[in-house]
Amino acid sequence: MVVQTDHQSQLERFGFSVWSGRSAPDHGRPHRHNEIELNYVEQGAVTYLHAGTEITIQACESAVFWGAVPHQLVYYEPSTVIDIATVPLEDVLQWDLPQPFLLDLLAGVLLRAGHAHLQTYGAAMYRQWQIDCEARNVRVALMEIRAFFHRFALHVQPVERTSREPYSAARMPDKGRQMAQFMSSHFQQTISVGDVAAVVGLHPHYAMSVFRQTFDMTIIDYLTQQRIAYAQQMLLTTNAKIIDIANDAGFQTVSHFYAAFKRLCGTSPGKYRAALRRHD
Repeated sequence: MVVQTDHQSQLERFGFSVWSGRSAPDHGRPHRHNEIELNYVEQGAVTYLHAGTEITIQACESAVFWGAVPHQLVYYEPSTVIDIATVPLEDVLQWDLPQPFLLDLLAGVLLRAGHAHLQTYGAAMYRQWQIDCEARNVRVALMEIRAFFHRFALHVQPVERTSREPYSAARMPDKGRQMAQFMSSHFQQTISVGDVAAVVGLHPHYAMSVFRQTFDMTIIDYLTQQRIAYAQQMLLTTNAKIIDIANDAGFQTVSHFYAAFKRLCGTSPGKYRAALRRHD
């Protein structure tokens, strides 16, 4: 899987890519990309911090989510073998997917389905997609992935949020996770570093240090990522005015919103909406 970072934004860019192997790529911090991501766990289990909460994908489960929502691999069992594919959002928007499924996907929901309903889309299919990708037979692979998405939409399961598992404290400090969860739940409100620190009973300066050590980013950066991810969702799924989206996402000024959006997405909100809606 080749990862590129757009020099005009802070979004990683994968394009169409496929990766298979033991364990999983460790990004070390919450990251974002504009592609739709597919995961299939052959054996073991992986846990993501996704939009501030932990979600575990078990063996023989498939998961699909939009990478614009900040997410981070925080744990995987030593025996884990996982297959990952990323598909450009503009391709997915052309696939005439069921509206409820697509809206959930663009709303930032991590969707799962069990292997019993998707037996033909296990490890062998990911291996074939990887071969197709390397051989530049992308069109054929995307046709199969489109069929996978339609079948997946028939068998989506509700996501179970991972609570306090025995190894939880060992892989991520409680206070760091609690701060992330608070921001993911309250980013639309006017909140300060002091508000975030108060949730875990720490001095703001110490809270900033704990958060940076946990996520390798600042509290403000994480909060801004959450707000921009929400704005991206609103730009694609509603006809709301940009000024209203900025306010609803938690930005105090439109100019701050435009600057943050440009920094994180590499383009303006209006151009982002227009470019992707051409493919819708």
